[in-house]
Amino acid sequence: MMTEKGEGVTMAAIAEKAGVSKATVSRALAGSMLIGEAAREQVELTARELGYIRRSVKRPRQRIILTVKLVLPPEGNRSARLFYSFTDLVEGLQRGLSPAGVNLIVENGGSGFVPFPHKKGGEVEAFIFAFHRPSAPVLREIEKAGSRVAVLNRSVRGVSHVVSHHEDAMAQIAQHLFEKEVSGNCCFVGYGGIEDVVKERLSGFAKACDTLGMTFDREVDLWMLSSPDELTAPALKKRFRCGTRTFVGVNDVIGSLLVQHAREAGLRIPQDVCVTGCDNAPIRDVTFPLLTTVDLSIRQLAEEAGRSIYLEVVEGAVRKRAILVKGTLLTGQST
Repeated sequence: MMTEKGEGVTMAAIAEKAGVSKATVSRALAGSMLIGEAAREQVELTARELGYIRRSVKRPRQRIILTVKLVLPPEGNRSARLFYSFTDLVEGLQRGLSPAGVNLIVENGGSGFVPFPHKKGGEVEAFIFAFHRPSAPVLREIEKAGSRVAVLNRSVRGVSHVVSHHEDAMAQIAQHLFEKEVSGNCCFVGYGGIEDVVKERLSGFAKACDTLGMTFDREVDLWMLSSPDELTAPALKKRFRCGTRTFVGVNDVIGSLLVQHAREAGLRIPQDVCVTGCDNAPIRDVTFPLLTTVDLSIRQLAEEAGRSIYLEVVEGAVRKRAILVKGTLLTGQST
């Protein structure tokens, strides 16, 4: 039983002795579901040893506040901003994490990323890695601390992730081209560094072409670049002279470059060549003619990631390892 010797014992003192943060002490003593059993027992044992006395002041029920770290790609990844809107990303996360309040901490990942730079800097209930994969040591450190992890738009074995349904997106592109009476002479354009995305989208397009009766060979009709910079007007014109009449970009960055270089090569869009992209990235808004693409909404992806974190942390639900989000075809003037 706690005695009067503990009247002056503070949560800060308990945190100091237990080697945890004040936030952990507060939540443990309040019986919060956000704290694991081991941490709760450690805090309560330390509190008893110090003779901490709980005040019997009734407080109104408070809204749960979750602290979440949103880890963006490394600072050197300049092209990442071409693929998503940061506003949509944050708004989607906030919507998915509601009705809990959110203390959102935004950091850049990379080789020097440290998930817990300050031992007593507060609890982080979850980490959401967007558009890049966390390293194995980082994942082990987060798991050891009892925090949750979700990876956004990248597949990571053994880790919960929310990804776009790439195969379905390209099947929608193929169906649209089929309805435009495209029967063949297609070239799928991808590039290095996103091999997993290229593989899935190429597979989806090839399977759909086979189902629809469109002529497409995933080896012969694949134009694989080392990087987007390798795409030039002369190279595109050469493909055109060899018979290509439809260029299927792996994403909107490639799609917009295809439009640009086709026009530089003197080709009319869509009269001479059709061009498609995929993602509905911000760069599409400044592409003329407007690119036909598939809206793989980053807002929806983020909302699904936030909801999965909320259900596990607050409701105690078991999260799915992989959540696939389908997109919606957006027809432009490039096809």
